[in-house]
Amino acid sequence: MNLKVLIYKARVRGVPVYCCFLLLLYVLYKQFFYPKLKYADYVPKHLQQYVEFNEKFTFPPRELQSAEISELASTIALLNYERTVLHTQKYGTVTSKTNMVVVQVHRDVERLQYLIVSLAQVRDIESVLLVFSHSYYDDRINKLVSSITFCRSMQIFYPYSLQLYPNKFPGIDPDDCVSAAGRRKQFCSSRDGRLTEHKHHWWWKVNFIFNNLDWSDTFKGTVVFLQEDDYVLPDLLHMLRFMTRSQAYLPGLHLLSFGRPHAKGLDFDLLSVSSWHPPFDKGLAFNKSLWQKISAVSSYYCLYDDLSWGYSLLNAFRKFNEGHVDMVATLMPRVLSTSTFPSGRTAMQQIAMWLVGARMFPLNVKAVMLYSSTGRVNAGVKPPPWGNGGWSDLRDHLLCLDPLMSTTTGNTNDMTAPTFSQTTTNATDYITVAQHKMNMSEADLHNVNFN
Repeated sequence: MNLKVLIYKARVRGVPVYCCFLLLLYVLYKQFFYPKLKYADYVPKHLQQYVEFNEKFTFPPRELQSAEISELASTIALLNYERTVLHTQKYGTVTSKTNMVVVQVHRDVERLQYLIVSLAQVRDIESVLLVFSHSYYDDRINKLVSSITFCRSMQIFYPYSLQLYPNKFPGIDPDDCVSAAGRRKQFCSSRDGRLTEHKHHWWWKVNFIFNNLDWSDTFKGTVVFLQEDDYVLPDLLHMLRFMTRSQAYLPGLHLLSFGRPHAKGLDFDLLSVSSWHPPFDKGLAFNKSLWQKISAVSSYYCLYDDLSWGYSLLNAFRKFNEGHVDMVATLMPRVLSTSTFPSGRTAMQQIAMWLVGARMFPLNVKAVMLYSSTGRVNAGVKPPPWGNGGWSDLRDHLLCLDPLMSTTTGNTNDMTAPTFSQTTTNATDYITVAQHKMNMSEADLHNVNFN
């Protein structure tokens, strides 16, 4: 059908000719001038080996038998004991000054593969240790992670996952209000193991990283914490150096944040200084010095009735001497979330479009702190007086207060202890630790040495 016929039909139906003309211009622009990105543009050819799962991939539901659970628990305990670091011959051994990037992984392997692709494109990624902390054991996920060759990598496994405890605490207890079938009951514990796992896993993972690795006692590096549905920009480590340096010029900065909702027109060379609060929990980074301070007030994380680890962490920060924790954050996020997109592939395409013409790797960076007539803006962010619920079960409190089972294994760095299995833990020891921390007075907390 030619152009004259289209115009004639449009005029018969009352459509102005100029509308048809504008539509034609739009079609021509989309066809010939609008920038198109091919698959190889956002997944380079040498990284396409990491993209194996399509948007429709899901793990089929399967409940392990008792014997399979026992075998898997032993396997996970052995892997956590060995803590094998790959590719040290190529990139060198890990030292106490090596920075780490830690990824919390569950089952979204389709998005995880694009995170790996983005990490592979980070400049100087070979200088870090990439740690994957899994709450779900599957050979396909493990194979994808173990195929990484662009840096040193290691895998650890959360030992109290729903996969290992499908029908009892800390998984889905049949006596909980929300059973495995999704039905609510009366006179029961109002918890859902499918929701509590994420907060438990985050806390266990951080404890393991700072307390149980071979170099944990003398660790002086920075740890960047990511999720499986994150995507990082190539100048992540470039900005990490600037942000770490800013801590020397601006005393009191303890947290680094690389993530925030994306917006157009944000400066790539600008850092903002303010009190930390969600949603700056994306791409959160800190060192062992801050972790020791957090550990001193761990009960305010573990007893806060909220399923969000971010708001629970904020509640712990209010017990610091300052009443909050200052952070330095990149104004333009270096960690983006793919969870708002239908799939990791869709997110990858959109982010690639956002980055067309982006001015990454700035040579100079400015840090700003906002003030008003009443003083510093955002001088302190307080959490809600009560959490959003879902975390009121005493068993969750006790497990959180002693995530590495140090009451029964002695020194947490003594990896000759039998296993991480909860069944070997004495409940009395648990309660002793919990009571000690829960009964700590306000005066005792303020007297804790945070230096």
